[in-house]
Amino acid sequence: MGLKANFSNSDLKNFHKKIERDVLNKSIEAYKYLGELIVSHAKNNVGFTDQTGNLRSSIGYVLFVNEQVYKESYEGKQEGMKAGKDIARELVLSLRRMPIVLVITAGMNYAYQVETKGYNVITGSENYAKQTAETIIRQLLNS
Repeated sequence: MGLKANFSNSDLKNFHKKIERDVLNKSIEAYKYLGELIVSHAKNNVGFTDQTGNLRSSIGYVLFVNEQVYKESYEGKQEGMKAGKDIARELVLSLRRMPIVLVITAGMNYAYQVETKGYNVITGSENYAKQTAETIIRQLLNS
């Protein structure tokens, strides 16, 4: 006498869909958390004096899920916030087909020039971002 499953193929498919949704939702939360941490680190460790407030306002993130804006996080002057959001939208166009994309920006067109003069705008947060992402991924996989 053989074993007989007490569930249907439909039950199994629904279970897999639930797992996929749970993983997607946990991943989205992890990316949002990572975005907040990186932006906070970047803004707290700038090496420049922001005369207009625009450069600091352009430091933020946009989280895209399935190519749609899921969350934006910018604070401050309108000009800076708009520049940050615009550059994030431009960058994500090259990353189509990625289900989740986190874009961290310093969106003012002169951010690079400020950094070439030896002032930290955002690149100083790159190592912090890598270490923090690895930690969050480990925690996500162990939960």
